[in-house]
Amino acid sequence: MQPLNSVFLDAIGGGVIDEIFVEEGSFVEARQPLLQFNNTDLQLNVARNDTTITEQLNNLTNISNTLETTKITTERQIIDTEYRIITLERLKERQQGLIEDSLISRDQYDATLDELDYQNKVLANILARQDLENLIRDDRLIQIETQIIKLEENLAVSQSSYENLLVRAPISGQLTSFPVEVGENKTQGQRLGQIDVVEQYKIVAQIDEFYVTRIAQGQESQFSISGQNYTATVDKIYPEITSGTFEVDLIFQGISPQAIRRGQTIQMNLTLSNSSQSLILPLGGFIQDTGGTWVFVLDSTGEYATKREIRVGRRNNRFIEVQNGLLEGENVITSSYNQMLDMERIAFL
Repeated sequence: MQPLNSVFLDAIGGGVIDEIFVEEGSFVEARQPLLQFNNTDLQLNVARNDTTITEQLNNLTNISNTLETTKITTERQIIDTEYRIITLERLKERQQGLIEDSLISRDQYDATLDELDYQNKVLANILARQDLENLIRDDRLIQIETQIIKLEENLAVSQSSYENLLVRAPISGQLTSFPVEVGENKTQGQRLGQIDVVEQYKIVAQIDEFYVTRIAQGQESQFSISGQNYTATVDKIYPEITSGTFEVDLIFQGISPQAIRRGQTIQMNLTLSNSSQSLILPLGGFIQDTGGTWVFVLDSTGEYATKREIRVGRRNNRFIEVQNGLLEGENVITSSYNQMLDMERIAFL
């Protein structure tokens, strides 16, 4: 019997156990502190990372501010140049009337035209530079934003590494395993304990590999506890075969038994097919010697036994189904045939 859901606790950062807040077997709530690690090296690394990341964030912020300052400076240059062009346009209009009345010299008027042409060229140059600056700035700001997001994520990871020195319960349940001591050093990834959700249990059954092709999800099993009958169904089949057996998880159907404990053993009857009438023979050493192809059958007097071919079918750990070759009530030798493999008839003296 095992809990339906269990969560293992592992040391994320590791270190020396500084304080333990709960005892093994206690019921804990999600996010409840369990123990506190002390890891000086981790704390120093976190502090260094925080400093480095903060400096990089400040540098990126300064670059962003410089780009914005350049934008404002360029806009100011455009304003000054446009204002100068407007002033020169007005001066040009006034001087056109004056030069017709010979009130100013031609050189003075030409100087105004030259200055106006120069300022128009300066304005075109600044506008072209502004377009290039905008293109560079937009691309650089996107890169800066991406870098800032990554740095902030790195900062969060760095700070969480420090926070992981305080181990909290990931779920609510019973702390069924917590073999830790104050002052003990735990490395990164080392198992700290286990929390079980005790409201629901599952049954872990060990089944002989002979039945691996006959077990399927949804098959029912019956068992009894304290005189009351219960039903469980196959929920998960593990494909690994170890020492001739494989594991199956079964979950309760309907009412679950009360007062059950983790690790409790129960006897179950697993239904592999529809019930039917069959002639069965107890398993014995003979099955290893003959493979179930023949047996020694005693005569009615019990004075001798003769070899007879049979055909077998289904089996479990106690019986084997005989499909042909035997009749109900006949007596069969089921012990080992190791010394009788070449015999056709055995007499009992």
